[in-house]
Amino acid sequence: RAWRPGQAPASLDMSGLAAADRELVDQILGEGEVAAQVAGEGGSLAIQESVFAGIWRLRGRDHAGNPYADRVEVGDVPAAIVARGADAPAAVAVGPGVVNAPALLAEIAEARARPGATGHVINLSLLPFSPEDAAWLDQSLGRGRVTLLSRGYGNCRITATGLDRVWWVQYFNSQDALILNTLEIITVPEVARAAAEDLEDSAERLAEVLEWIA
Repeated sequence: RAWRPGQAPASLDMSGLAAADRELVDQILGEGEVAAQVAGEGGSLAIQESVFAGIWRLRGRDHAGNPYADRVEVGDVPAAIVARGADAPAAVAVGPGVVNAPALLAEIAEARARPGATGHVINLSLLPFSPEDAAWLDQSLGRGRVTLLSRGYGNCRITATGLDRVWWVQYFNSQDALILNTLEIITVPEVARAAAEDLEDSAERLAEVLEWIA
């Protein structure tokens, strides 16, 4: 109930709970529409939105498989997705067949440079965009450390690029065919965020669950 738009998510450590308590929490929270993986130098963090929108279950393991994070976060998006870091990709030579991608890279740079920008979307599905363009742009942007899958609007795959605040956002139909291919210049794409109204609804539903448990 205390969370407000614009605030960082509240974090609740689950590692100190007994196994039976954690199992009960996980059973009640269930699995919602958005899942994410955040890769880091020390391991990976698995994130799963619960059936209560805006309540996220996070579990981290190092490369040896040992747990290093076990918590619940409450907010529109987990902190690890916002503070994901990025590696600036190296310049890529323009090869044969690359026509429109350099202009798109310039548009991305301009959008990133605008102060206070709320978001910029480039719909690649509506543009002349050859396979060579796609490969060159992919190399030029690089790949970041975050991947998300949202099932709320069909299958939507969201991949961080190597540039901060630049994301591939791709929608697939039931046959896993790409039907919409976009680039979004934004802190986190809106499709991956829980709305404030969703968190209010989750608070009400959780109150009902607490009454049932009591």
